[in-house]
This record gives sequence, structure tokens and C-alpha cells, in this order.
Amino acid sequence: MDAFKEPIESGLVRILLRINEIHCEVKNDAPDFIDPKEDQPKIKIVPEADIFHLTQVFQERYSLVLNKRRSKDGIIVWDLSQEGIWFDIPMDKVKEVWLTDFNFYIESKSPRYLTYYILDVDHKIQWLQVNESGSIISLSEFRKKFTPPPISERETFTGAEILKCSDMLGRATRKIDVRTGKAMVKFNTEKGRLEPLLMGMAEKLGYVIEPLDKRTIIKEDEGGNSVTHSISLK
Repeated sequence: MDAFKEPIESGLVRILLRINEIHCEVKNDAPDFIDPKEDQPKIKIVPEADIFHLTQVFQERYSLVLNKRRSKDGIIVWDLSQEGIWFDIPMDKVKEVWLTDFNFYIESKSPRYLTYYILDVDHKIQWLQVNESGSIISLSEFRKKFTPPPISERETFTGAEILKCSDMLGRATRKIDVRTGKAMVKFNTEKGRLEPLLMGMAEKLGYVIEPLDKRTIIKEDEGGNSVTHSISLK
């Protein structure tokens, strides 16, 4: 695994998030034509703490492979194709990464027909460092607990919609002015339907999203800036 091979720069610590089994229920709207076990889904990993400025790995989607041996009785089990994701951060940032929980969202190759509801994720976080002989070893590890979303959320938003909001939120946070702690951004909320989801995700990450008033939207539009909402630090 590359996490144990690539050199670690001086002053940095390597964090490895290992993901083993992802247990899911699946809603199939086209069972006569679509077999979930032939799907090629990808997973989005979203930390609850605001650590997006430390690494770009949480902007990516990662391929999953079917665990045929563990999938049974209406439960599909996926494995991450690359075992885990890793990144290097300064020593003083380890605590906020170490203590954060992670949310997981699966997007099907056929999102129109397949929606996944994650029941459990076997995952742990490891702290990697170089030992005296120059080898990279696991200094410590912490097994994480996954809490599935309430059933009510399943009936409200699809996995694809959650991924869409996650992407929009990630782009919006990068536009925040460090001097003012806020920014005006444009969100495609599908006529307001996705707005509660966006606001809820932002709140978990320590941000506040508010819709802009019509006068501000028109004024910004006249200046060539298309915006709909403000986003700010709590």
C-alpha cells in the first residue's frame, strides 16, 4: 500500500483511513433490468469536522467492489477498492482529524434506479510515522463507530442528491474570505427542495447558510456575480 511506501515530509504526520466492509440496503426501482450486484458504485467520504482545508482527498469519489462472500439476505456489502485513503498533515492538526466522525454516501452507476442506504461501515483511522530504521509503521489506531441516518432521511433525499450537496458545499467553503469569514455563493437547490439538506450539512461542519434577499441578488447580478446564498463561519 502506497501509504507505507511514499516518503513522509519532515514535520508532517500521515493519516490513513482504512475502510473494510460497507453494509447496505438497496432500493431498486427497475429490478427487471438492473442487478445491484453488477453495479459499479462510488463512495463519497465526508468528515463532520471542517478539515477540507487540510487535504483534497475528501473531494474525490472512490470506487467500490462487491464483497460476494459477505453479501446475503438482501444486504449488499461493498469494499473500497484501494483499502483506504491517506493524507499528510501538520502535527498540530492531528487532534481535529483524529476525533472527527465520517459520513459515507454511495452513488450508483445507475442513480436513477438504484439508491443505497448504508447500515454499517467498518472503518478505523491510523497514525503513521517513520521509525528508527526508516520504515513507515502504524503508531496508533482508533476504530470509528458509524451511525446510520434516521429512516426519515431515507425518504427525503437520494444518495445522488446528498453527493450533489456535498460537492456544492465543498466548493462554497473554499470561497470564504478569511478576513470576513463569509462569502456569497450560488447554490442549485432545485427550487428550494435541497436547501434544508444543504443547511443541515453546513451546520454540522460549523457553517451557516442563509438565502440572500432579492435586492442583493439583483445588485450582484448586475455586477456579473450570480449568487443565491451567503455562507459564513459560525
